[in-house]
Parts: sequence; structure tokens; C-alpha cells
Amino acid sequence: MTDWTPMSRDEVEGLLEEAVKQLHPAHRKRFEAMRVPLRTVAVSASPGGSVVVVAEHEGRIVYYSDVEDGWELVAPNVNGGIQERAANQFELTQLMWALFGDPEQLT
Repeated sequence: MTDWTPMSRDEVEGLLEEAVKQLHPAHRKRFEAMRVPLRTVAVSASPGGSVVVVAEHEGRIVYYSDVEDGWELVAPNVNGGIQERAANQFELTQLMWALFGDPEQLT
């Protein structure tokens, strides 16, 4: 059994750059408008656990969880972190579709 270690911000940044390349240009434009400097926030239900926030949209944060190996969109808790990790493991393209719909219909 190997010990698990959290991803570094540089590793998350690399994953984000690859995910952004996969976005439709209309979704990419919207993502870039909501992108924020990477920051680590706590997971209340997992003492010592954290996720990396990459974007904010209408009071919610987009984060990457290396435990779940995916992207998620949630409202932050009162401390600016998240209550618990969701287990959805979305691709960034899926979140952009959920937020903005069909990119061919966007102007």
C-alpha cells in the first residue's frame, strides 16, 4: 500500500490548463471571466483536508478535489471553505455545460 499525498498547486494548475484547452471557445471565454488565482480552502468534514479553488460564479466556487479526482461547483461555507467533498468527479466541460448550456447557443 502506498501513502497518498495531496497534489501541489502546480499539479492542479497543470490539470486546469489541460481542462481549459478542452473547453469550447464560448465556454472557455466564460470560464476565463470567472477564473481566480488558485487558493486552497479547508474541507470542514475532513479535518486537515483541502481542495483547490480555481473559479467563482454567482456565489459558488469551482474547485478541484484530488481525492475525488474531479471538478465540482458548490457554495462555500461561512469560513470560505467547503463543508464536504462532493463525489461527482465532473470534468470541467460538464460543469460549463451545467452553468451555461449549449456553447453553440451562446453569444
